[in-house]
Amino acid sequence: MDRELIDGLRQDNINAFNDAVRKYKNLVESLAAELLDNVTDREEVVNDTFFKLWRCRYQLDPERGSLQNFVCTLARSCIFDRLRYNNRIKRREVISREENDIGLDVDYENAAARELNHKVIIECISTMPSPNKEVFIDRYYFNMPIKDISEREGLKIKKVENILYRGKKRLKKALIKGGVML
Repeated sequence: MDRELIDGLRQDNINAFNDAVRKYKNLVESLAAELLDNVTDREEVVNDTFFKLWRCRYQLDPERGSLQNFVCTLARSCIFDRLRYNNRIKRREVISREENDIGLDVDYENAAARELNHKVIIECISTMPSPNKEVFIDRYYFNMPIKDISEREGLKIKKVENILYRGKKRLKKALIKGGVML
């Protein structure tokens, strides 16, 4: 049965993927439940595991091991990623007012202005290239320390600082062009 699922996955067969999810979802959930207390974290692990299975489907080789072992390996990786992520969130550093300031008085009081500014910010960040977008989101949305971002992205700390500086300049230009100021 695993051989057929592997062959189907390698041929981009979505039905084979759905069968693999049905077959191994409970196993992944039980592995996640052993180490994660939060239901949302466990659901994220299940989703991440099967997302990675789909992304890695061409690496599957029935000669090297069973699909069950491969799924368990992916699940454990996702569980430990989630534990590391939760640990980072617990030790968030507070971002100083100076670092957070882009030099503009943006109107967040008026609902229409807040919505327009939010759209401008989302558009600006979503058009950033990788890894700039991820660095910017990790720092200013998740409040991750610069050191952790540099380790995660495999970049030097100075490079991360430069990305953040350029990202703030880009955001300032976007808000001046299309946002609502006070």
